[in-house]
Amino acid sequence: VRGAPRPWPGAGANATPPRFDAALAMARRYETLALVVVQDGRIVLEDYAPDISPERRFDTQSMHRSLLAVVVGAALADGHFDSLDAKVARWLPEWSAAGDPRAEISIRDLLYGQSGLVDAPYENRIDSPGLAMFIGTDLRKATLGAQSRAPAGTKFRGAVVEAQALGLALERATGRPYAEFLSQRLWKPIGAGDAAVRLDRPRGNTRTFCCIQATARDWARIGQLVLERGRAGGQEVLPESWIAQMLSPAPLNASVGAWWWIKPTPLGPATSGPAQPPAQTTPFAAPGVAYAGGRGGQRVYVLPAQRAVVVRIGRIRYDFDDGQFANAFIAALDAR
Repeated sequence: VRGAPRPWPGAGANATPPRFDAALAMARRYETLALVVVQDGRIVLEDYAPDISPERRFDTQSMHRSLLAVVVGAALADGHFDSLDAKVARWLPEWSAAGDPRAEISIRDLLYGQSGLVDAPYENRIDSPGLAMFIGTDLRKATLGAQSRAPAGTKFRGAVVEAQALGLALERATGRPYAEFLSQRLWKPIGAGDAAVRLDRPRGNTRTFCCIQATARDWARIGQLVLERGRAGGQEVLPESWIAQMLSPAPLNASVGAWWWIKPTPLGPATSGPAQPPAQTTPFAAPGVAYAGGRGGQRVYVLPAQRAVVVRIGRIRYDFDDGQFANAFIAALDAR
């Protein structure tokens, strides 16, 4: 994903402002590897684990889905998708057969996790259909073979295959590789540096449900784009109406928008890892908070009341409490 990097104002400052001492200590307890805090368009805090530089690109798990929602906004603005209610079978004719429930799935259903599609079982064996989504060499086959277990628009599930199906539809609608469209339409205009997506094979299909590799600073640019309601460098990159749509509650789950979370929500499976998600998450201490979320606490928080963005990339922690983490930075940003 080719970029056109612009320097961040404030980047590279060595001293930690005292107001961030408590928040930074808490971030380190959560095993944060890269932390970037932006306020009023300027980096006010950066912190990296030893031997990690600001140029390090991280695989941030399913946080890619939040980025995909932003990219869909660009496709809609450019007319590649004419409506959220357009049926996906228009671009995935393999699902258009009479009587196939997948023919009724819309772009909206995929974005809001209500398509009725289910992920194939994930088993630790080489021929596992679920494992094929992550390491297989034919994502198209794995995606188009996904089955529906409920009518579209009736049940929130949030399957991995929904993001993959949307990425496939996006490439067919634009007629361009995902990385190329992302680069020209979003990555370069916001001033991000080079990033990388994961393919299933050389010149193959892009994994759009996960695994884009980008720096913490460039994730902060995505957060800043959302904070500024679709603008970057004084120019409109996305319609403001799309940012509002993306952050509006999903029809069947008020905790999430279009792959952007608007309430603290544990994203790790309750039975994985030695540390379990909190029994009750901490509410956000400021209004309007939204965040891009990836497995184990990969986050981009957008804090409109503080005019700020906070990026946390770190070791996978199933006990991650979004309210506790974000509130420490909300308090520090308010203390200016």
